[in-house]
Amino acid sequence: MNATVDTRTEIEWVSQNNKLVSYADAKISVMAPGLTFAALVFEGYRAYWSDDAQDLYIFRLDDHMRRLAFSMNLLELDDPPSIDTFTRDILETLKANDFKEDTYIRLQVYVDEWGSMLATGPVGSTVICRPRPRVSDFDTGKRFIVSSWRRNAENASPPRIKASANYLNSRLAGLEAKRQGAGGAILLNEDGTVSEGPGGCLFVLRDGVFMTPDVTSGILESVTRRTILDIAGPLDIPVAERALGRTELYLADEAFYCGTGQEIMPIIAFDGRQVGEGVPGPMTRRLQTTFDDIVRGRSDAYRNWLTPVYHG
Repeated sequence: MNATVDTRTEIEWVSQNNKLVSYADAKISVMAPGLTFAALVFEGYRAYWSDDAQDLYIFRLDDHMRRLAFSMNLLELDDPPSIDTFTRDILETLKANDFKEDTYIRLQVYVDEWGSMLATGPVGSTVICRPRPRVSDFDTGKRFIVSSWRRNAENASPPRIKASANYLNSRLAGLEAKRQGAGGAILLNEDGTVSEGPGGCLFVLRDGVFMTPDVTSGILESVTRRTILDIAGPLDIPVAERALGRTELYLADEAFYCGTGQEIMPIIAFDGRQVGEGVPGPMTRRLQTTFDDIVRGRSDAYRNWLTPVYHG
């Protein structure tokens, strides 16, 4: 397991309620509904450092912002700040910290101050940026289990939005995997079909086709998943979106887990059953290499997915 890194000393500035403040001074009420009733939605973004350009590139910022707008709408927040305002907050926070390395960005929007479970305002927000290098599992892969916990349903707590309340379900599955010595978990839906993991979507390769559960399978509408679907065609890698059965995990020739935090994480075993040769597969490696070229600005075809921080 990877050790937890304390990055607090590396963060000087955050944005709170659309103003730069020191990390130590960023606080919310202990009675904020965003804390007491999980009235909070968020986005995670990655920014990648390019040595060639000497710039930091935020990956698919606009797509993340569209998902945030949908999440805020579903939570029925009162007059939240605009997407343009949040974009400015992110850029200002990155520049204030002067990060010149791979960075993770978390934007949270929540009901602040004192309120009931049904409060829809006042709306508060925070942007926190911290260095986050790529983990070694990107190269080596991880072993996963199928969790005994089931995915929360669309008609109960819709997983397609990025709401903090949904992550209790993810936490339970992740803790189960940790107890079993695994690197991650896969959640099934109530009907036994495959959903996703605690923090990422799933692709499995069978008969030369990468398959991923469709957006009605209890998954987050993942930006990284959408990226894989977009880039697979030009690489002549067949992909399909459909319902997946649990046994298909055990029949996979390759598999990977994807998300903003995980990027493209190879899976080398499910429930102790080896995937393929038990090492990251060649088609997964092709996707990883292409993905890395894109996020670091080495691919002109996907330059529109990048937002430069210092030389925009």
